[in-house]
Amino acid sequence: MKKLSWYYKLFIFKLRRKINLDNLILNKKKSLNEVFNYFGTDKGINVKNPYSKFSKKQIGHGFGKFYEKYFYKFKNDNFNFLEIGIWKGASLASFYFYFKKAFIYGIDRNFKNNYSSKRLEFIYCNTTSVSDLIDLKKKLRKKKFKIIIDDGSHLLNDIISNLKFFFKLLDKGGYYVIEDFNHPKYFNYLNDSNNKELLVDVIIENLKKKKFFKSKILSLKDQKYLFRNIKKINLHKGSMVTLKQNISDILFIEKV
Repeated sequence: MKKLSWYYKLFIFKLRRKINLDNLILNKKKSLNEVFNYFGTDKGINVKNPYSKFSKKQIGHGFGKFYEKYFYKFKNDNFNFLEIGIWKGASLASFYFYFKKAFIYGIDRNFKNNYSSKRLEFIYCNTTSVSDLIDLKKKLRKKKFKIIIDDGSHLLNDIISNLKFFFKLLDKGGYYVIEDFNHPKYFNYLNDSNNKELLVDVIIENLKKKKFFKSKILSLKDQKYLFRNIKKINLHKGSMVTLKQNISDILFIEKV
């Protein structure tokens, strides 16, 4: 029954009309943040809550300035870009216009993407499913990515598992980005490890120091690989405040 439901959702998704980005002309925007705001992704500042039909509250992480800091040098390059967790595709559309020659891939376990393009491909993938990850590797055909962004579930186990799997798909000199990596620390329901995994900020400190740590997901072999292949890690604070606490965290891991 679940498989039948999946095929039905896929069928409806393919029939549903999408916005063709190749035919969309934007007025010149001064910053990536303005493009984020235009498409309504919470990567921007002061955008309407994209996850609620009813809330008029303006939210936004303010990640645009950090993305421009690290990615401006790739703006006119030809490369592969991948985002994990795209919801309705607003950030994919934003990066499509920011990177003029990049091929944009987006993966998600929901069929909500609203955009299409000759330079954009949506791939269904539940990253917690081994079979889905095997299928994903087949579809990507050994492609490497200059940029990979994890903006997925924000569950602790998923964040760590995604790093284990996707960092190996990163090209030399590329960046692996994790948005909201401290969410499992702020929100208990996102810490699904039963205290068997370290929080991401603690893992990052160990990676910086090349210090081994206990983990059910990252084996000693995985940790050695990360030690050898991480050049630099930078952490930044965005601008979203909830319950009087800044909950916007983003990190950029540069590969050797």
